[in-house]
Amino acid sequence: MNNIPFTKDLNLYTGSTFDGSIVIKDVHGEPFMISEGDEITFIIEKAEKNPTEEAIKIKITFQDEVSGEYPFKLDPAETAGLSGEYYYSAFIRFADGDYYQIVPNTPLTASVPYGALSYRENKNRIIAQVPRVMVKRDYDPALNELKAFIVSVDNGENEHSVHIRRIKDKAIVLIGNIGTDSTTPAELVERINRIAEFVGEDEPYISGFFHIDEMPEQNEYYMTVKEAFSGRFIDAEAILKTPVYAKDSDVIISSIAIDILNQIARKDDILSIINNEYPARIMNDGTHFNEKGCLAAARVILKEVYNFG
Repeated sequence: MNNIPFTKDLNLYTGSTFDGSIVIKDVHGEPFMISEGDEITFIIEKAEKNPTEEAIKIKITFQDEVSGEYPFKLDPAETAGLSGEYYYSAFIRFADGDYYQIVPNTPLTASVPYGALSYRENKNRIIAQVPRVMVKRDYDPALNELKAFIVSVDNGENEHSVHIRRIKDKAIVLIGNIGTDSTTPAELVERINRIAEFVGEDEPYISGFFHIDEMPEQNEYYMTVKEAFSGRFIDAEAILKTPVYAKDSDVIISSIAIDILNQIARKDDILSIINNEYPARIMNDGTHFNEKGCLAAARVILKEVYNFG
């Protein structure tokens, strides 16, 4: 491994918020992003041979990543009982079962602060290194942001029909809950154009309508928006429901939704795919995604907008 300036002694103020982040490097010292199924455990334990105080463990997954870092946080209630000398460390368990310590046991002192607290940017940033190479980066900070955007639009509680957000350097519009009794298809198109103009976006990408097959009352809106923005409309539902066939065969073995999550289709999934339905594993109910569904939709949209993945 390269000579990376690994860890540093840290100080934790008893009864105060303790937060920081873990930055991961690969064997060459290049940025490393964990994937779905990988899990980091950040640990704080008493610096004693046989500690009676229970260790603090924080689980971190790929969904926690922010701008290439993995933040952690203890609130004041969690630090109130800490005092004296501790060690902090971190371990990673990859989805394939490999398990490594990526941050060695490093001193951490918990003490009651006296006078003004000392804070500075990146004070508790920790550098970790994994014994692997980042061969293909199939995850990107934009994925987290877009997934969160889809969650907010698709959860059924958001009353607005048009949502816009800039992801990286592109504007993406998502169509959410349409008030069919108060908005016409033409008015929906006008609203999209008006919002895009207001934020200074001439050519946003348009998506949403994730459950149009189950909501036929919105089909006219879907067709009108699709025609109005034909070159920039991303039909995520159609893509996600696209069957995947065995090589040189008409036998369905999966769908884009299953494949893009790097999963294997089960018998019940195949039946759903044949019936042009989403697999149950990505749905909360008939017209709302769960976390996996939102992730699959985000990956599809990123792939269409940025040729991602």
